[in-house]
Amino acid sequence: MNTARTFLPFLAALALGVCLAGCEGDPAGEEGQHGQLPDHEIDGFSLTQTRGGEKQWTLSAARALIYEAADRVEMTDVRIDYFDDEGAVESTMTAREGLLMRRTNNMEARRDVAVFASDGTILTTDLLTWNEQTGKIETDLPVRVTKGKDVFTGTGVTADPDLKNIKVKSNFKAFVKTPEGDLVEDY
Repeated sequence: MNTARTFLPFLAALALGVCLAGCEGDPAGEEGQHGQLPDHEIDGFSLTQTRGGEKQWTLSAARALIYEAADRVEMTDVRIDYFDDEGAVESTMTAREGLLMRRTNNMEARRDVAVFASDGTILTTDLLTWNEQTGKIETDLPVRVTKGKDVFTGTGVTADPDLKNIKVKSNFKAFVKTPEGDLVEDY
C-alpha cells in the first residue's frame, strides 16, 4: 500500500511532464503566406468597422491567422458587406483569401474575387484592394463587370464599393447580349 502511495504522485508528475513537453515550442497551426506561424488563429473571424456609430462594413472569414509584429491578418473564405447611410447592405465582396492590415484597415482580396452590388451589378477579378482612407476598391488586373445584359471588361479598375462609379484604367471593351445569349462586342 505504501508503494502505491509513493508511485501515484510519481505517475502524476510524469504525466504532467509529458503534457508540458508536448505543449512547448510554437503553437500548433498552419503557416501563413509568409512562412511564419501566426500569433493567433481564429475560426469564424468577424470584424465591423463603424464611423460615428454607423456601420461602414463587416468583414467575416472562415479562418484568420493573426500576425502581431507584422500587423496583418491573413484570412480564408472572406466576405465583406458594405453598408449605405441607412444601414442597408449596398454590396458584398467575396474571395477565397484575404489580407487585412490592422493599423489602416486596408484590405486585399485574392482568388475568385467577386463584388455583388444591390442593383445587380457584378464585378469579378483575381485581386482587389480596399483603401479605407479613400473608400475605394481597386485592382490593376483584368476585370469583368456585368449588369443585366451589359458586360464590360478592362484592365485595372477604381470603384466605389456599391459599383455605381467604376473607372476602368485600360483596355476597356463593352459587350451586349444578343437575344440568343451570345456576347457581341459593342463599338
